[in-house]
Amino acid sequence: MKSTSLIALLCLGLSAQMSVAQVQVEPEFSIWDVELGEPISLAPDNQVAEIACGTNGGPPGRPLKSFDDFMDCNPEESGLREVSFTYDDEQDYIALALNSEFKFLHGGTSVFAHPVIVSVLVDPEGIVQGRRIFTDNRVSDYDRRNAVTLIRNFKARFSDWSLTCRDLDMKDGEQPVGKQFIHELCTGESPEGDTLVELEATLLRKKGQEGLNPETREVNTGYFESQTRYEEVKAPYESGASR
Repeated sequence: MKSTSLIALLCLGLSAQMSVAQVQVEPEFSIWDVELGEPISLAPDNQVAEIACGTNGGPPGRPLKSFDDFMDCNPEESGLREVSFTYDDEQDYIALALNSEFKFLHGGTSVFAHPVIVSVLVDPEGIVQGRRIFTDNRVSDYDRRNAVTLIRNFKARFSDWSLTCRDLDMKDGEQPVGKQFIHELCTGESPEGDTLVELEATLLRKKGQEGLNPETREVNTGYFESQTRYEEVKAPYESGASR
């Protein structure tokens, strides 16, 4: 692990009892460091933890030794191949070594403090044509319930992309979570007009996800969907809603 700079930060920060707001630990390489239109070969294998074929928001697929192995992944209908990766987990090991006392240092793969699954979309020539971010469902109910709020951060980040947002109607069998039902879809275009973005957020119960157990009348913990999805692609590829 590449620990010199981070350990120095800990020695200074912890002795001074720095607050959460004062300490921000960023990964060496994140999804925002991926440049669309650039070769995937520029992505640094040694600055991420795991690389695998992506599954459009699901768990990692076939493990890859390098970003350069993208052709080992099955192509999507567009012809693009999805490669997911996780951030370097150095800060997590250090936080664990501190007995989790400074939980705010736990990084993992996250965006705006939300646990996420990140991936890039690569064309057959090895050029990055898009990227995806899904909130990670493999987390606590507390973190999962808050996943729907990530769309606010994305709206702010892409505020100059001419975003158009609309609320989608409740589908057959869907129900609100308590009194809340959220299914929002936003689409936009970059100021240069060469890149499309799509944002989608949901907070709802799907068909069969009853809030109460009909027999025991107890609350069914975790029976809800709360998620934010982000997809950005270069033209002439299309974002999800356009397909």
